[in-house]
Amino acid sequence: QPAGPIEVQILAINDFHGNLETPAPVEMVEADGSKVKINAGGAAQLAAKLQQLRQGQPRSVTVSAGDTIGATPLTSALFLDEPTIETMSRIGLEYNAVGNHEFDKGVLELKRMQDGGCTQHTRRMPCAVEPFTGGRFRYLAANVIQPDGSTVFPASGIKTFATPAGPIRIGFIGMTLRTTGNLVSPSAVRGLTFADEAATANAL
Repeated sequence: QPAGPIEVQILAINDFHGNLETPAPVEMVEADGSKVKINAGGAAQLAAKLQQLRQGQPRSVTVSAGDTIGATPLTSALFLDEPTIETMSRIGLEYNAVGNHEFDKGVLELKRMQDGGCTQHTRRMPCAVEPFTGGRFRYLAANVIQPDGSTVFPASGIKTFATPAGPIRIGFIGMTLRTTGNLVSPSAVRGLTFADEAATANAL
């Protein structure tokens, strides 16, 4: 008998920008014109929603399209965005494509976000609260090329799900805008090349 269709849930976010704190309730207008206030935004709300959506979905993957850090409020920026990286790890983020804001503090600091450690790459001292172990998710950067021709981070990641019909695999390719070099400080991306997104996707 041929196997039936397998349902996989992809939970995707983008542009979190280190907004860890829950903002004031937002007033929304319903279709009937009535107004209701809802709590939206912040790490706690995001974590709760992801947990809710994962219930009853044994095959689920959580990804981000980038700008998870950078241009962040004080609660994250004061500690070099280490709290946001730890939060994303705890809420179950698995793959994070690099956005232009990921490069705001330079590529060495971005690599520290992935690998951890307390090496200082900015004016602020890292690990101000506790040792930083880096993200437990994987950054992806298929079109960010270093001088030696390698990519800053892996180009893609593969999520494998067990099913009654055997394992199935879904691939994710992470890229940033080819204009990223024009959107951040030149010193932050010195030596990097940002390839055309479409050409990179076709090559992969």
